[in-house]
Amino acid sequence: MAKVFTPEQREELKARIVELVRLNGRGTFRQLATETGVSKTAVSRLSRELVVSGAIFDSGYGLFPSEQARKDWQNARKKLSRAKSKKPLVVDPGLIRALPDGEIRRYDRRYNIICRECRKSEVMQRVLTFYRRCVQENNSLRSRTLT
Repeated sequence: MAKVFTPEQREELKARIVELVRLNGRGTFRQLATETGVSKTAVSRLSRELVVSGAIFDSGYGLFPSEQARKDWQNARKKLSRAKSKKPLVVDPGLIRALPDGEIRRYDRRYNIICRECRKSEVMQRVLTFYRRCVQENNSLRSRTLT
């Protein structure tokens, strides 16, 4: 069952909500519930009373000190999203490779450094030599059976 607040407690909570909204510039029901220590539903009910009295402004994006504060916040969000889209691309550090000669270059898929280094390794040379022998033996067996 929901906690019943006395009129004094309700006024204290309302004052606390107004203070938090003005301090932070914006507040969601969840944030205010966490800060005040009451349920989200209680914050919602109390904030409705505050909106009717004109102490705060309710928007789909949260509670604001005034309508102008909401407009400023939305404009700031738009500017931030535009700035992010215009932001130059940051190269992923995983795509930058250090070459054996010490040169640092961006990774190019067409020039597969990893496979090239792997093919040149001693162990891979043995594997490739063994594979070539097997292929040659199979080809020679096929040619014998066909003739």
